[in-house]
Amino acid sequence: MTKTKKYFFDDKKELVSYIYKALSNPTPIKLQKTLYFVWAFYAATYGNIDYDTESEFKEEDTYPLYLFKANFEAWKYGPVDNDVYSWNKSDVINNFTESFVPETTQDKEIKLFLDDIISQVDNVNDFGLVERSHKDKAYKSVYNDNELHTSMNNNDIKRDYIHYVEQQAKI
Repeated sequence: MTKTKKYFFDDKKELVSYIYKALSNPTPIKLQKTLYFVWAFYAATYGNIDYDTESEFKEEDTYPLYLFKANFEAWKYGPVDNDVYSWNKSDVINNFTESFVPETTQDKEIKLFLDDIISQVDNVNDFGLVERSHKDKAYKSVYNDNELHTSMNNNDIKRDYIHYVEQQAKI
């Protein structure tokens, strides 16, 4: 079985707008870390389902490999998507007309997934989120104090979070 769609959100603005509106206090750090964590956990769970083995999933139920096209960079305060940083800094996020409205069963499942992570992140202060994101190997392996923006490898992020999910499953 092959996945037909690569990204759940073809337009990242739709997701960013959803996250921004869902956070009780959408600080730049909270917005960035929420975006990072939802991408990472999606990649490790829905984006990591092996449809080539026998499973309960039908072909029409397959989830895209990635939540959105990620371009995370290692910055001083953790992973950042520079596009989202620019949108937030110039205050255009409030003007986004795109809005995630779940229509299909799959959309509703992803909304529950997003809402769960957003609510968890919303309960942590900014520097708790920074501290947590600094623990990721994908971040630590590329961060450099002398460079403002260092690209992060999406496969490394996914591997980190597959490991986290597997560890949680053992508990």
